[in-house]
Amino acid sequence: MTSHSVTPTYADLVAAVRESDVKAQALIGGLTEEQAREPSGLPGWSRGHVVTHMSRNADALGRFVAGVQGGESGEMYPGGPDARNAAIEEGADRPAELLALDYRFSGTRLVDALCEIQADRLDTPVPWRKPVTAFDLPILRWNEIEIHLMDLDIGYTCHDWPAEFVEFTLARQLGALETAVPGVRVPSLSDAETLAWLVGRPTRVGLPTLPAWPF
Repeated sequence: MTSHSVTPTYADLVAAVRESDVKAQALIGGLTEEQAREPSGLPGWSRGHVVTHMSRNADALGRFVAGVQGGESGEMYPGGPDARNAAIEEGADRPAELLALDYRFSGTRLVDALCEIQADRLDTPVPWRKPVTAFDLPILRWNEIEIHLMDLDIGYTCHDWPAEFVEFTLARQLGALETAVPGVRVPSLSDAETLAWLVGRPTRVGLPTLPAWPF
């Protein structure tokens, strides 16, 4: 994005997602077979699980895009949570090369699809976990990429998050937190660490406990 002081446009957000997606392709493409099988930062999930989830999330958001473009309400995960979880389990143990190819294809396809949403469709409601619109779709994907790159536990931390991502997301999440937990004490941390705490990835012990994210 071009300026931290200007509210990003939809095109700005899609461009930011593309940058994060290209970065993710490089990091995921560098996973060895051993690394792909090792535990991630998410309990019970290997790195293969995380990468597969990121790929299937791209497909899921792509279904939302198709719904927006077709004037219908797209379903994020046909079959619900059980089908979502089964797809992740089925894909988690694939060779590292296939994990990377799957991510590259699904991620690139989603970004290309996001580019096609016209301005008169950006207010279209999207049935995510809570009410959002088509304008929010690149934001959802941006969160997904940057947060799960941290979850891969391969040396990418909250301090590697783009400054634009931290600034934009922190402002939104602090506002949501105040609504969800009025009067909550925000610890004195760097902006990146504060955002990591807000999204359930605290960087140190002893921080206030929050409700499950997203609030």
